[in-house]
Amino acid sequence: MIRHVLAWIFLAAPLVAHPEDLGTRGRTAPVDRDAREQMKDRVRQKEASGELARFWTDYRNKVVDAIKRPAPLGVPTDARLRTELHQLRFVMPQDYRDESGRVVVRRGTVIEPLKIQPLTTGLIFIDGRDEAQVQYALAAGRRERLKIVLTAGSPYDLRVRFKDVSWNGMPTVPFYFDQRKLIINQLQRLYGIQLRSVPAKLTQQGAQLQIEFGMRK
Repeated sequence: MIRHVLAWIFLAAPLVAHPEDLGTRGRTAPVDRDAREQMKDRVRQKEASGELARFWTDYRNKVVDAIKRPAPLGVPTDARLRTELHQLRFVMPQDYRDESGRVVVRRGTVIEPLKIQPLTTGLIFIDGRDEAQVQYALAAGRRERLKIVLTAGSPYDLRVRFKDVSWNGMPTVPFYFDQRKLIINQLQRLYGIQLRSVPAKLTQQGAQLQIEFGMRK
């Protein structure tokens, strides 16, 4: 159903009516066929010519390619070493209620997530197009439990490339992509943490979040 609706939208542009001279009063003009029938005719013609099939094939390929090779997030690379420590504290902006409407967390309550749920796996953000960063992340992951998160590059291509490399008890290396900067934006919105460059490794140190920017040689 959705395919037919989109196909009609795709084909509708040529059917827009244009004003025409109807001649002098008293003369009649032939009545146009129902617009819906015209649209159906156009769909049938494009199906018969293969144009509609090519349109859907091209659309599908673009969607699949966008998933396999997402657009870069625009986070620059900086290999210089520096370390930041952050106390993760989040203040509830309003009362939080359960399904029955009972207040379970009041506005103004300070929440420290690392005390509630410690990190069992760190994160390392890299530009997957940079071979040096890829190898740096792999080496770091052999020393400690990390998830590799890309800000650019193809997680699909890297997974295929390292599919036979064991990783933290798994038979292959999983690569992730921070879709729409969900992780980066959450860190900034909730805790004021800004990931301005990669590589950036996030791990827990006591009750604090440590961010190690750059690459150690």
